[in-house]
Amino acid sequence: MAADRRSSCQRAGKPGSRSRPLRPGNNRAMTSVPGAAGREFVCVGRAEDLARFLAEYGLDRDDVQGLVAERTPPGPGGKPGPPAYLVHRSLLRSHGEFPCAGDAEALAFCWQVADEMAALSGISLREAVARVNRHWSQAGADGRVPRVWIVGLDLVYHEEPDHWAHCIYYGPDCNWRGPGRQLIPLPPP
Repeated sequence: MAADRRSSCQRAGKPGSRSRPLRPGNNRAMTSVPGAAGREFVCVGRAEDLARFLAEYGLDRDDVQGLVAERTPPGPGGKPGPPAYLVHRSLLRSHGEFPCAGDAEALAFCWQVADEMAALSGISLREAVARVNRHWSQAGADGRVPRVWIVGLDLVYHEEPDHWAHCIYYGPDCNWRGPGRQLIPLPPP
């Protein structure tokens, strides 16, 4: 995925960005959208990402009135950047074995991470799936499951599945790419 496409979600949550409902009449993190009664939204990316999301979920714009917001993050030179679209978390549903996977692309990505982890470490695919779920789907401090939604143009795609497989298996601070490291896996879930 191109970095400029990812940045629309990353920048969308910054203070000072304009928010407005898509139809009047932190990406990765849940974000309260000002003017939307404090409801929580998840960034899906640009217009084409929103269109793919709506098609996959079998929704049209009339179905999501008030449940989609648009943010215009700052662009180069302080001019408005391309709009980023956010969907209310109530629209999201888990895909497959991964509660965090909010669309088919995320489901495929989670399977790639689990397959890579099983291959690199010799653990069963079942354990690898459980480790991915512990990392991204286990309840956070607020008790929400999943803790993270992977949907649309998500920030997790900035790294390849092998990176996530290593970080999930050995822990986020393992520095698995460094030479001469003795890596100790996290305990199984």
